[in-house]
Amino acid sequence: MISFSLSNRLIFVFSLLGLSVASFLFYKYGLNESVFCPIGKGCDIVRTSSYSHILGIPIPFLGVVYYLTMALLSVVHSHQLPHKLVRKLQLLASTFAVGFGVYLTFLEVFVIRAYCFWCLMSFIISVVIFLAIVVSRYEIRN
Repeated sequence: MISFSLSNRLIFVFSLLGLSVASFLFYKYGLNESVFCPIGKGCDIVRTSSYSHILGIPIPFLGVVYYLTMALLSVVHSHQLPHKLVRKLQLLASTFAVGFGVYLTFLEVFVIRAYCFWCLMSFIISVVIFLAIVVSRYEIRN
């Protein structure tokens, strides 16, 4: 399995990677211009869909908040502050993010019928963060 320290580093690195993807999308949503999509043209279809905002908030902004939170929790965690509380917050946030990502991916596949490369990358990154947390929690208990 992976060590607690390695898990925290992975969370930090993938949070920065996710933050860059979410920031890119948030920037493009703000400019209301076409999003470069390495595979197909689904990014713009998803961006202009009615599911691209929740209560007027762009979905990428929620990604920015999530990844920034995870990176900050990782830094706090590395300074020997209350480990159990930080780990629980990380697990809670990543569980919500993966669940939300499943919902958004479901919408892409079955409702919007278009795939956004960047959205899928963000979802994969959130799954990697979730797995790093879960695997390290399992390692701590054994």
